[in-house]
Amino acid sequence: MAFARWISGAAVVALGLAGAAVAQTGKSSAAGVPAVDLSTLETCPANALGIEAETLCLCRSSGAASVWGSGPYTGDSSICTAALHAGVVDPSGGPVRVIPSAGLDSYAGSTANGVTTRDWGSFRSSFDVSIVGRATPMAESSLPPCSAMPDGADEYACFCPAGAARGSVWGNGPFTADSDLCTAALYDGYIEEGGGEVYVLRLNGLASYSGGENNGVTTSDWGPYGSSVTFNWNR
Repeated sequence: MAFARWISGAAVVALGLAGAAVAQTGKSSAAGVPAVDLSTLETCPANALGIEAETLCLCRSSGAASVWGSGPYTGDSSICTAALHAGVVDPSGGPVRVIPSAGLDSYAGSTANGVTTRDWGSFRSSFDVSIVGRATPMAESSLPPCSAMPDGADEYACFCPAGAARGSVWGNGPFTADSDLCTAALYDGYIEEGGGEVYVLRLNGLASYSGGENNGVTTSDWGPYGSSVTFNWNR
């Protein structure tokens, strides 16, 4: 794509190593998220290759590890580094919900929360992460996973899994056509953190795009760009 901005590099912070599984109490924290008895959780495994069902585990502070993708992540990515990238945990660690999914044809890296992840091509399995205690999001859709607006498409429908809104976005609506669709949709309030189906329309490009802050997402300024995207609120 002529206007693509490639973001790559190693993920440089990690938090967990071996183990996996399990429980939570019914108590709620002040924020309304059910509290978790951390003593019942095993340490997260290094990656999600052996995880076949939704799993709860605990990230602990550790050394550096690599991550490919921006959510979903490749199955061999570090779970705890991905959780830090996603904002599910901070550098001190914490409980993580790991959600395995099918492999993708490509994965785009990005930088978030002090972690830089890498681009990658096809991989056999994927996973996403979410905050423990948050309601399980819409898990499946017949639509393809969102990334950026495909070249040549005037309309596009795709699916954002939970926690997928972590890519780069330019503008505050409309957005540059190479912006991450899930992140732009969260910024616009079109989806919530739990994800969902997204219906996108291509618009003419603008001479400039102003960034902004909304729904916990910060977008960037940009100059002229060939085309823009917005969301179809009539669906």
